[in-house]
Amino acid sequence: MDDKLKALKNYESMVEALFDQELLRENNIETSIYNEDTVDLLPMFSEINNGLRIVVLEKDYENALKILEEYKNNTPQ
Repeated sequence: MDDKLKALKNYESMVEALFDQELLRENNIETSIYNEDTVDLLPMFSEINNGLRIVVLEKDYENALKILEEYKNNTPQ
């Protein structure tokens, strides 16, 4: 059975998206970044198509949210 992809989070900058992608990969969750090329080449389209998006397999969605939330809660502001 093929698992569907689910959008996890939208980002305004590539740096933020890449950081979260690496954090998730370190926790054995594979991710992809959508709209990377469009936003890099034509930043004015980021608002139209929801900017950069990390997507994960649907089966990993809840765990991925938990990992990002735990990191955010344990990082000094």
